[in-house]
Amino acid sequence: MTPSTLIIGAGPAGLTAGLELLRAGYPQVTILEATDAIGGISKTVNYKGNRIDIGGHRFFSKSDWVMDWWRDVLPVARPDGGSGDTHLAYHGKQRLLGSHEATAREADDNVLLIRSRQSRIFFGGQFFDYPLKPGMDLVRKMGPVRCLQFAGSYMAAAARPITPERTLEDFFINRFGRQLYRQFFRDYTEKVWGVPCRDISADWGAQRIKSLSIGSA
Repeated sequence: MTPSTLIIGAGPAGLTAGLELLRAGYPQVTILEATDAIGGISKTVNYKGNRIDIGGHRFFSKSDWVMDWWRDVLPVARPDGGSGDTHLAYHGKQRLLGSHEATAREADDNVLLIRSRQSRIFFGGQFFDYPLKPGMDLVRKMGPVRCLQFAGSYMAAAARPITPERTLEDFFINRFGRQLYRQFFRDYTEKVWGVPCRDISADWGAQRIKSLSIGSA
């Protein structure tokens, strides 16, 4: 007898698991979702006539299998006016999307849209690049005194890193210093993921944020 399957959450992972189980022949697949809409933090909501992607996530994978799977479900739409091949880049990884692979139109429903990435944090009435990029723009917006505090905190963390690195809080402090962590990363991360950095494993940071540090930024 084929067992019944219960999936918690109708985000991309839950929906993907449900579809793959159905394709594999599992007849009893149920997905439970706490809200009245599917998509998780990848869904688009309509707020006073404005469509907002609440998660702001981009989709990119270096796995051809994963990319092909999603293109089978959601065809890629070529940018309006675009022609020829398209180069996609994310987190240092690149992928060439041939003209034959992006045949849908942007006006079509249920398609993947190609967009340029621009991530910024609005703080103290100013927009900052995310991840933070050291330079004169940061000094001008934050002021030299605060930047010196950040630099001192970073050097202290580099001289005496937290070991072993157990939490995401440790991960950020070791790479940016305690002051920058408190200023930019602590509240932002908890707002996005709903969990304090001290309750998230450092392994998560290594997977999601790769080799990010104030030096690499």
